[in-house]
Amino acid sequence: MNHNQVMQAISETPKGANIIVSWERPAKTKKSFQGIVNKQVRMVGRIGVQYDNLKAVKEKRESGELPAENQGLAWGQFLVYPYLIGHKGKEYLRLYHGTSKIPYNTAKFFVDGTEVEKSAIEDILLASEKTPCQGDCFVVQLDYITQIHSELAFEVNQETEQAETVPA
Repeated sequence: MNHNQVMQAISETPKGANIIVSWERPAKTKKSFQGIVNKQVRMVGRIGVQYDNLKAVKEKRESGELPAENQGLAWGQFLVYPYLIGHKGKEYLRLYHGTSKIPYNTAKFFVDGTEVEKSAIEDILLASEKTPCQGDCFVVQLDYITQIHSELAFEVNQETEQAETVPA
């Protein structure tokens, strides 16, 4: 998605709402591997959240795990606070882990365009591809985002798809 498409999705989404975000990007592999590995992800995330207002962040500040006051971004700068971060000419959407109880999260791997099980390529992936996202927030490069839509729209879409596939 481009900047304008992401801004449109942001403008249509209430702050803190669960959204479904899909993206595809090159997977991080060992230099010795010669093929192309892509990773497709679909997950529930939240946008427009005030980091300092998160319960987990408040608890970490109280326990001393985080500094008492926000130290700002570790890298980049906000282009549109608190949604978009710019860094080295790239734009990133800042996301927070979703609060939905419905498990939408999926990750698929493709080697040279063919879907494969993660276990089949485990030995060529870098360690950073194997560990779950750490921290209270994370970013996705805008160039890699393929779709953003509301959780409610996804639920309705899923119900419609299921109804259409039920034999008469």
